[in-house]
Amino acid sequence: MKLDLVYNPAAGSFRPARLAALVRAFDAHGAEVTALPTTRDGVQLSGTADLVCVHGGDGTLRDTVQALGERAGEVPLCIAPAGTINLVARELGYARDPAKLAAQVCAAWERGKESWVRAPLYRLGEMPVVACLSIGPDSHAVARVSGALKRRIGRFAYVVAMLQVLREWPRETMTVSGELSDGNAFECEAAAVIVSHSALFGGPFQLAPSASLTADAVELIVLERPSRLRVAAFTAAAIARRPLDRLGLATFRSVRRVTFDRCVSPVQVDGDHLPDCAYAIGPSGMSLTYVV
Repeated sequence: MKLDLVYNPAAGSFRPARLAALVRAFDAHGAEVTALPTTRDGVQLSGTADLVCVHGGDGTLRDTVQALGERAGEVPLCIAPAGTINLVARELGYARDPAKLAAQVCAAWERGKESWVRAPLYRLGEMPVVACLSIGPDSHAVARVSGALKRRIGRFAYVVAMLQVLREWPRETMTVSGELSDGNAFECEAAAVIVSHSALFGGPFQLAPSASLTADAVELIVLERPSRLRVAAFTAAAIARRPLDRLGLATFRSVRRVTFDRCVSPVQVDGDHLPDCAYAIGPSGMSLTYVV
């Protein structure tokens, strides 16, 4: 098996020693490993790998899927978690220990593709979305996060940024419309939205009970007129693992397509701030395959 090991040197918990341990662990199972660092220009793949292993977070996974392009539906993936949050790796249950991860992935490889996990891929415009996106206080907080602080205190850097946002978040209402998972149309007003394709959001928290990587729909969570108090209540309920869909703090819909009536920015996609405008979310027509 030829394996491209894509790693992000800037990921939250990246350590060179752990990368070396991953290479040794896969080597021990007979894999031919090519280690490939990410750069400012994105991800460069060998083009000959049977399997691509992403050693990073959800953002690195998204960039790898972007680099695969139309081959994203053909080349299987696995994840060696090394990001700040790692939503996809958490949901799929990938081990963090290099030896255990290599054993887990190689055992799944031997079982064959019938046992692997297939995840329909959604896109925001041309951008893959592997776990989630948001527009509102969460995206403004991600845009404010200090890279230096993130390296020092990890996910708590988002808490610091969110407290700053709640002081001065510019609430702007947008019209959101699209297609529900049952084929019916919908339209609503929103000041903030979260689109979740992963079962988890922000770490070990589940916002929408129907969200899943394997679902051929994404969960749209709409906050229509979120005051500071309602945003704080929503966040506290998520941390306490309360059933958010029953508390009346937001509206939940299973959707296949979402369109915004205007350019919206900033946008958070898979934990990263994207400054470009976004108008629509929809299925790509392909599925990612995770070897697990």
